Amino acid sequence: MVKIPKIIKDLSLIGSVDITAVSISAVFWFYVASLLGPTDYGEISFIVAIAQTASVISLLGAPHVLIVYTAKNVRIHSALSALTLMIGTVVSIILFLIYYNTEMSFLILGYIIFSLVTSTLLGQKLFGEYAKFVLIQRALMATLGIGLYFILGNNGVIIGLTLSFLPYIFPIINGFRKYEYNFHLIRERSNFIINAYFESLSAILITTLDKLIIASLFGFTLLGNYTLGIQFFLLLLVIPQIVWKYILPNDSVGIENKKLKQILIFVSIGLAFISFIISPVLIELLFPQYYEAVDVVRIISLAIIPATIFTIYHSKFLGLEKSKYVFISSFILLITQIIGIIILGNLYQIQGIAFAIVLAYACSSIYMIFQDKFDCQKNRNKNINDK
Repeated sequence: MVKIPKIIKDLSLIGSVDITAVSISAVFWFYVASLLGPTDYGEISFIVAIAQTASVISLLGAPHVLIVYTAKNVRIHSALSALTLMIGTVVSIILFLIYYNTEMSFLILGYIIFSLVTSTLLGQKLFGEYAKFVLIQRALMATLGIGLYFILGNNGVIIGLTLSFLPYIFPIINGFRKYEYNFHLIRERSNFIINAYFESLSAILITTLDKLIIASLFGFTLLGNYTLGIQFFLLLLVIPQIVWKYILPNDSVGIENKKLKQILIFVSIGLAFISFIISPVLIELLFPQYYEAVDVVRIISLAIIPATIFTIYHSKFLGLEKSKYVFISSFILLITQIIGIIILGNLYQIQGIAFAIVLAYACSSIYMIFQDKFDCQKNRNKNINDK
């Protein structure tokens, strides 16, 4: 049994770090939004979305794989890191030849290194080290991104974001020195890795493909308003993501934390209500240029409830190495979101796009609930038959 004080200590550490990190990130992006205006902010969001998507394509599901198998003391770190970095380099070169954007190419590698290091630290339950690296990265992002903006303009924001990942190079190098390159471990666990890869790809497409589609169909100005609204939604997701980082290593070794998960759902309901009332007022007061973002925040605040349920079952299924279910749920979320953005966006513009996000999380979480109930019933029937 895990002692309650230990749970509180670890959750408090992860929570304080993630709240601080997200707060820094939110203030940074809100300030950048106020400097740029909707159109330029939308264009930068488009570049970041491409870099994030390309990094996850290169990562081969490494974040989930490293958390789960590092917690199980399976030394897959060096081989998987080397493979993903090689793929990431190739992808960066290809995208440079397409967009001729050096900043974007280096940003891809930065996101890859960041994911590899933080996932390994979480798998090892080195929450103190995780805290140190995350806070350093966010501090560098804010100072360098804003400072370089005033020197280099819009490109300075991307350059500052890229340079903020430099400290992560050192633990990557140390990991290569410390662990052997056991590529057979990747082959032996290929089924889990493949499912985790497609789930991770679906997950990042959920947060980036919307921006790519909106920019293509509706332009950078609408994207800028939408992205500002999404920043408020990301703030709501802080608490579910904090808990996810704590419960996934525990779910991987059979510690369920049922009471904590129940509390999390009630917290998400409260957050949705508070955001629905307060955040539009903040947008009108602080970002008058982004008047269309008010409707986005009001509607998308409701998505925090199904998104929290999604997060809980996401951890449970990954911990049981049932990554197939996680992939299917993410695929449902992604497809529902894409179809919703295209259809509802054309019908109702930005309000329809926001509602598509709520609908996507609702459909995905409903699938996960029914899949879990089906598995439980299946196990009961099997136990009865065995007796």
